[in-house]
Amino acid sequence: MNTSSENTTITEIQNCIDTIHSVEANAWIYGTIVAFGIYCATLIVGIGHLRIVITQLARKKPLDIRQWFLSVYVAVAFLLSSLAIAGSIQRTSELLSAKCDVRFILQFGHDDSQASLTETGGLMVTVSFVLTSWAADGIMIWRFLAICHDLKVVKWPIFMLSLLLQMGSMVLGAFVLLGLGGSDTGDDIDFTNIYLIIIEAIALSQNIVLTTLIVGRLLLFRYRTQKALGGNHGNEYISVTTMLVESQSLLGVGQAALVGTGIRGKYGNIMYQVVGQLQVLAPIVLIYRVLQGKTYVS
Repeated sequence: MNTSSENTTITEIQNCIDTIHSVEANAWIYGTIVAFGIYCATLIVGIGHLRIVITQLARKKPLDIRQWFLSVYVAVAFLLSSLAIAGSIQRTSELLSAKCDVRFILQFGHDDSQASLTETGGLMVTVSFVLTSWAADGIMIWRFLAICHDLKVVKWPIFMLSLLLQMGSMVLGAFVLLGLGGSDTGDDIDFTNIYLIIIEAIALSQNIVLTTLIVGRLLLFRYRTQKALGGNHGNEYISVTTMLVESQSLLGVGQAALVGTGIRGKYGNIMYQVVGQLQVLAPIVLIYRVLQGKTYVS
């Protein structure tokens, strides 16, 4: 019995050391650093949005329904971004402080409290990831309807397809949030990660279709404007910045990378956190430019 107990303790200690120094753990730490940088950028844009709102209210110009909705969206999205970065930092702090304390295991046995802390940090990131994915998709659909409003033959079929994809994403996301995604241990299939990848694959496919139509509509506008007025008229709607913001291209690149790497692994641990933050930053930057009147349709 003593030999068995000692062997179990040695195995637990080795597992702890492997966890602390594993490539995946180091990748999670690097991902947290990058995600925190994106979070800081989100904070700066959020402050700019708040300044626009305060300035308008100071001039005694009440916000209309759309402005109120967008302001609430920015506030909620920022809170979810904060939740995600808090979870990332919590898990990172555990890894940096050697979350499996060898001395604790030697004295008391398996360290269940530390494991629960890790699960809490991961849960915070996952909840934010799912909710912000839905929100970013919603903003993308809104911009598609606003920019392609006169393309009725294309607009409604694509809109219905987007709604169906969104419903599928919400069903899978609900499974994840309700804890129906399976287990992360043993040889069981990890359905949670599978569902998250499918959600991002849906978002990516939707992003590609809507981005193509949005960019095509802007190019068509530029062509017609220059044909009618000549010169450089319409160039403000086809600048690199405008195209990237309107189509949320940066988010699309991140989603493609995440789908390619998966949730786990060296690069997956990085991209999972990065995409979670981009799902907040990209829509907020778009909303900021909309409120500034620097987009094709405000």
